[in-house]
Amino acid sequence: MKRTLMLVVVLALAILSAGIARAADVVIYAALDKKTIDEIADAFKQATGLTAEVALQIEQAGTIASRVRTEASNARADIFIGGNSSIHDDLGKENFLAKYVSPEIAKAGIDKKFLDPSGYWSGWYLGALALLVNEKRFQAELAPKGLKLPASWDDLLNPAYKGEVIAANPATTGGAVIFVATQIFRLGSVDKGFQYIADLHKNVSQYTPGANGSIPLVAQGQAIAGIAWGHDLIRQKNAENLPVAVVFPKDDGYEIGGVSIIKGAPHLAAAQKFVDFILTPKPMEINAKNGLRYPTRGGVKMPEGVPAFENIQFVNYDQAAVGKNLDAWKKRWSDITGK
Repeated sequence: MKRTLMLVVVLALAILSAGIARAADVVIYAALDKKTIDEIADAFKQATGLTAEVALQIEQAGTIASRVRTEASNARADIFIGGNSSIHDDLGKENFLAKYVSPEIAKAGIDKKFLDPSGYWSGWYLGALALLVNEKRFQAELAPKGLKLPASWDDLLNPAYKGEVIAANPATTGGAVIFVATQIFRLGSVDKGFQYIADLHKNVSQYTPGANGSIPLVAQGQAIAGIAWGHDLIRQKNAENLPVAVVFPKDDGYEIGGVSIIKGAPHLAAAQKFVDFILTPKPMEINAKNGLRYPTRGGVKMPEGVPAFENIQFVNYDQAAVGKNLDAWKKRWSDITGK
């Protein structure tokens, strides 16, 4: 009996020890597609020898933020990666994140506008807005009038586009908020920005609830031009052979994809090494290859057909101003459009 009991104890300890040995060095909550985060986790192990467990993978960053808040008294994960930086920003201000400024930031020369001044999150990729144009309708209807493909936001104001532009609703999608804010920042004032919105409204046929709602509609020829996220647009164009031209206009708007360390992280040192790694070229190349998202550092090779990061001219985007004025700007947009 004693021998049997001893054997059970030994086996139990062996199983426990094996479990401990297999425990990950860092635990991740990821608002990225599965392929991308799995490849990043593998690359992290190859680069550092540390293992990463993707404990939660869901592309809705708000869901991850809710979980971080729920688990605040006993954090179960170390890293929150992916999703708009505004979501990380809110968590930081609410004291759910740990501050960390990676030394890789200075090495990579990452622009401070892609970083949290308080040090709660680091921006490692960008999603850039783009114009899409139905090539067949443009060549048949607008090119004979002497028009060239639109190269700027202002080109959409041409009366030739009356009833031929599809945009999105800032009440229902963050992409449209970024579009509105981009006009304010590039034109230098709130009034000028909303004058642009009023002028564009004359040419808009409909506002979609999602940021990419224009893609199928323009591709089908229901309108000549639209606005969408560039990485999603290029991915769909390539996958479905869509008959649309893709243009990244001057003074482009963008979202910043964030990475942050959760307050109370069980593996803080490993979490810091993971953030260091994310800011190196390899994970940014993986993200660019799979998601067609732009890295925040230069020198990262982009897939064929995607313009180099250095060749896109971004607007000086003020995230703090957007957060402060969001409700007022949404109301003013609604007053102009009646939506």
